[in-house]
Amino acid sequence: MALIDILPRAHNALATARAAEAMRITDAIRDQGVVGVLGEAEVGKTETVRQAIAPLLRPSTLIHLDLDGAASDESAAFLLAKQIARALVGPIDFSLLSAGALLPSRVEAGRIELAELLGADGLEEATRAWPSGTYPLPKALRALATLASRGAVVLWIDHLEAPSLTPRHPLQIDRMLWGVRELSQRAPELRVVLSGREGAGPLALNETAAFHQQGRWLSLDLPLSTSWEATAAELGVPAGVVHQLRDLLDGHPATMLLALIEIADGEGIRHPYEVVRDLASSDAGLTGRTMQHARSLHRLGGQVLTQIALGEKPYAATQRGRATQQEITKVLGRLRLAGLLRHDAEGWSVINPLVAIGIRQQVRSIPAADAAADPDN
Repeated sequence: MALIDILPRAHNALATARAAEAMRITDAIRDQGVVGVLGEAEVGKTETVRQAIAPLLRPSTLIHLDLDGAASDESAAFLLAKQIARALVGPIDFSLLSAGALLPSRVEAGRIELAELLGADGLEEATRAWPSGTYPLPKALRALATLASRGAVVLWIDHLEAPSLTPRHPLQIDRMLWGVRELSQRAPELRVVLSGREGAGPLALNETAAFHQQGRWLSLDLPLSTSWEATAAELGVPAGVVHQLRDLLDGHPATMLLALIEIADGEGIRHPYEVVRDLASSDAGLTGRTMQHARSLHRLGGQVLTQIALGEKPYAATQRGRATQQEITKVLGRLRLAGLLRHDAEGWSVINPLVAIGIRQQVRSIPAADAAADPDN
């Protein structure tokens, strides 16, 4: 099977398997003015929310503001203006507008409509390649309010955690969220969807935050075993292989898909341990870059990441050395918000299993019961 064929099949199969989770979010958006989706890093929040919003787009207009690319309030306004312009005139006409070519009458009419909605400076901002730094966020939000007064709009603000990852980030997210809340209360046709990592929840939900006790908030976790079984069945991979891969990779979606594609694309069924070992040996510096990232977040970041990968307890006196429990808590919080660690009922673990394998220098053993199972079944 050609890789160009199996890659989209694998992603589509996982999306189909997670349809129930996406529908839960869809129903919440239909019923509520504000919906939040929180989860640990790399569980598939963005793709699942995108899947959830898709059924709403026939009557509604989607405005997707990804804070991962917002460097300041003015940068967020630039991104918002672009999204509004693209939604109003369509992606093709928007490309023509941005190119500054001789415009057909249809596109010229769209340009005039955009100038009325965004203002002349907003239209200029939307068609720029980079933010000017002068277009204010409140003006972009007012344009969004006008758009919502004309029909149903879904405003999806993704990666809530992004501004908190940089010290002294100039994007004042608390003020932005208060502006969005006010907008949602004045525009009944506006639905607000907020998504981000679990650690970003207080930005929207603590007692002084904009969405405290507002809307419906949902959690999204790793795909269920049944989702992986359905995905594997679509690719012709036996269920026994899936269970062993899940034990080896902690159900990490991106790495699980890589392993399943590797097996489905090969001749015969390779043992999951061998597949994971090969993936880990070809990480091309992933572990080293992750360690550098951890150390850049805190002086003890690399040490704590290593301890978690080795299965040690970072709060134990022998592991934390002279550092206080409060300082270790701070390190864990930063690594979690940055998407390097997750925390659940079983404790702390490294998000990317290939990084954990790289730190340990060995693939974790499969539990005896699973190892004895026939991977062909």
